[in-house]
Amino acid sequence: MAAKQEETLLSRCEIPIIDLAHIGTDVCPMKSVVRRIGQQLFTALSTKGLAVLVNHGIADEKLKSVYGDLDNFCALPEGCQAQYLRNPVSNHGYVRPGMDQFDNTKTELRHSFNITTLNAASMPAQEEVPEFTKHAVPLAQDLTKLSRVLLQALAYALGVPPGTFLDCHSGMMQGDGRNPSIMRLLYYPPVPPEDEGPCCQSDVVHYTRCGAHADYGTFTLIAQDSEGGLEVKLNGSEKWQAVGHLPGAILVQTGEFLAAWTANLLPALVHRVVVPAGSYARARSRHCVAFFCHPDNDAVLPALPIRAAPVPAPPAFTPHPHLTLHHRLLNAAHHIQKRFKETYA
Repeated sequence: MAAKQEETLLSRCEIPIIDLAHIGTDVCPMKSVVRRIGQQLFTALSTKGLAVLVNHGIADEKLKSVYGDLDNFCALPEGCQAQYLRNPVSNHGYVRPGMDQFDNTKTELRHSFNITTLNAASMPAQEEVPEFTKHAVPLAQDLTKLSRVLLQALAYALGVPPGTFLDCHSGMMQGDGRNPSIMRLLYYPPVPPEDEGPCCQSDVVHYTRCGAHADYGTFTLIAQDSEGGLEVKLNGSEKWQAVGHLPGAILVQTGEFLAAWTANLLPALVHRVVVPAGSYARARSRHCVAFFCHPDNDAVLPALPIRAAPVPAPPAFTPHPHLTLHHRLLNAAHHIQKRFKETYA
């Protein structure tokens, strides 16, 4: 008998799906389409905290290529991998399991490679992972362009000048240190069964894939090859719910800086990646590309004078301690660096 499929937010049609067809480019967007998508995006992010993007123009083959490249990198000897360990200043490089931690009560099982510059010299060498740079650079450029389109859409929806958010994110993937945006390649390995024996407690889970947190920046784009355990707490809810998987789609979810800019009109989404239930799902790996759209280092925190359409009153804004609105000089660099110090061992 076939295993019962887990119900997810997607299977229950509880996550808005936004069609980006005919939106144009980041340089020359179709304004009428951008306005429509902006309103859809605003409604989704203000009520749910996330949305699903389809017809976004990023080919699935590009994603599959970088998934394969990350697999090849993770198969390299540890000594070879060590040459590319994360640089704490640039945040670029390989992060071994355990180097970053959100849940101190469980072992977090994931490999990641942070890309903050598109300089080939900072990528795995050709003789080690032959096409890593060839595949990663175009994908990072595509995700940057998609982010720029969404930033314009959000500006229209929030009633601020169209270039407001673009001006605060002008350094994305420029490699000059002005902007801390990241394209992170993630590999979550299969989770082995717990040790068997008379002392084994089968109901005790010793592992997780990523502990609960909200992302630090403006928003995050997420592409994944399987459901793999992604769960969220929708805005105003304390219940964890599985997101599900729509092949070819990209998720967008809110971050802490967008919440601060909008005085929590667009709250940061709390999420985690758990070890899936069921032996088949546990035995399957998960690949993911997360593009963390962060503001430029000199972007300041004060809330924007937004003129968005009325929505139900947002929950009381209780920002992370580093995002105190009375500290008017706080900028993106201060916030991001403090959050990195909390995350990385």
